[in-house]
This record gives sequence, structure tokens and C-alpha cells, in this order.
Amino acid sequence: MTPTPARSVARRMLWHPLPWAVVCFAGAVLLFGVAQEFWGFLMSLVAGWAIAQTVLHGLALVRPRGLSVALHLALAALAGVLLFAVAQPGEWPVPPAVRSGLSFAALTFSGWIWLSLIGRVTGAVQASSDRRAAVLVEPEWERSGTEWTLRLPTVPLRRSTYLAVGAVLTAAAAGAMGTFVLVFTDLAQRLGPMAMLLVLGWTVGLPVYVLVRALARVRTVMVEVRLCPERVRVRTADGVTLMDAGTDGIRSLSVSSRNAPTRIVVRPIGGPGLVLLVGMARRPKGTAATVPELPRRLRHALEGAGLTATAGRRARAGEVTLERAAG
Repeated sequence: MTPTPARSVARRMLWHPLPWAVVCFAGAVLLFGVAQEFWGFLMSLVAGWAIAQTVLHGLALVRPRGLSVALHLALAALAGVLLFAVAQPGEWPVPPAVRSGLSFAALTFSGWIWLSLIGRVTGAVQASSDRRAAVLVEPEWERSGTEWTLRLPTVPLRRSTYLAVGAVLTAAAAGAMGTFVLVFTDLAQRLGPMAMLLVLGWTVGLPVYVLVRALARVRTVMVEVRLCPERVRVRTADGVTLMDAGTDGIRSLSVSSRNAPTRIVVRPIGGPGLVLLVGMARRPKGTAATVPELPRRLRHALEGAGLTATAGRRARAGEVTLERAAG
């Protein structure tokens, strides 16, 4: 059943971070007002993260890229000033519950802005070193008639599982920070927000990342992706079918070639979606962890089958999403 335009708009709004930022911040203020400090603290952290996501989505649309980076640098500096300001003692011209919500939201907002800036800088350094890494072999699409085939090692997951893992990791990070603040209150006050993020990153974040990466490597399988105007097929090298659907039954197809984690996401109209994680997979030595972009002819063929490129927050460099229009 094809979703109506109203349902499509509602779905986009549901997944946009701005409404969640407003809801979480309002909830945090209410919780602080009734002395539910711990849950108000968690809601404030989520609100700050959602606001940062909203701003970063806007920055991703800024062109040229140099202007986007300059604005990101200015925003990072502003985030540092914001953290300094909220840490200063004194009265605020707002109710105490609002001040508490703003203070904790500023923590995750600033931290996420800085982490994303570090990611952009790291990506730029990686891009500049591509010439030195030119010996790495990248997977390529192979064409046979109207069908295109891509073979590469991936970690296949249901889309619901992928989203659940992300939610669990986010909740675990918020829980670790909340526990640290509650158990080591005096130390947290002496460290300050940025130092606290560094401590938790090394003591909690790094071990969790190592564990997740190890689990991903264990689940790595060689996968064959076959795309043509009529069908989308995904199966493992030993013949296990992960997805086999007509193109008219596909809601969206996303290929993230450079943005971490590099992945392919297929969402059918009916049934569970499929995520193929490439960047986290164990791969042969000398093989790049990138996903090749969709060839121009293949993209045109899929667009002719009703999957059109979307604009907006997902239209970032190195990432393309083909989505079936509502109607």
C-alpha cells in the first residue's frame, strides 16, 4: 500500500531531530520542576544531542564545502563559549528548572558539535592521504546486461536491529554520564564538561567501541548485491538470500560511500529493511572499507523504475538515497 503524501510528511517529521529536541527539552524542564533530577538530566542530554543534529543537518546542506567548514568552526567556538558561560556561577533571568535543562543540554550539544568537527577534520586528513593509500583495492560494480553486481564483505543486519543498537549505545552513553555525575558529583564538578567527556570516552567509549568492532568482525560475511530495474537481490557467498524483491516493492535504497559507517541500506515497502555495514566488517588485507558509488547508468535505470534521489538532510557528500515518491 503506497503511503499518502500526508503520511509521508508525518513520517519525515517524526524522524527529524528538531521536534524531538523541543519535546525532550520541555519534558526535562517539567521533570526538573517536580524534583525528578535524574530523568530531567537524561532528557536534557537527549535534547542537546537532537539540537546538535538539527544544526549539523543544516550545515551539511551549505555549499560550497569551504563555507560549511568555516561555519562549523565558528559554531564549535560558540559551543565552547556556551559551555564556559553555563559553568559560571550567578543568577539567570530564567526559572531554575529551565537553567538546569539548558546547562545539561549545552553539554551534549557542545560535545557533539566538537566530535563532529573532529570527524570532519579527520575525514579531510584521510582524503588528503588517499594518494598514499591508492594501493588499496576498492570494490567495484560489475555490469552484465541490465544487471549490476557488487561483491564485498559486510555485516548484514536488519534495519530495526541497526536502529536498536544505535539507540542502546546512545542510552548507554547517557546512562554512563548520568551515573558518573551522580556517583562522582564532586569529581564531575571539578573536571568540567569537556574533561568529563574525555574521561568517559577513554574509560567507557573506547572499550565499547573495541567490543562492538570485535562482534562486527565475527559476523562478517561476503555478500553479493545485484541491482537491476526489475529486482533487488542480496545474498551471501554461500547462497543464503538476505533480500529478493521487485524494484516496485522497494521504498528506498541508500548508499553511504564515504560517511562512517559506510553502508548500504535497503528498505522494502513490506517487511524488514536490510543494512549492510561495510566499514565495520573484517576485510582482506589491502582492501578499502569504502562502498563504490552507484554507477551513473545504474542510478538512471533505478530512477526510471520509480526510485528518485531525495534532497534534504540525507543528501550529503558521498551519500545518495533513492526513494519511491509517495502517491
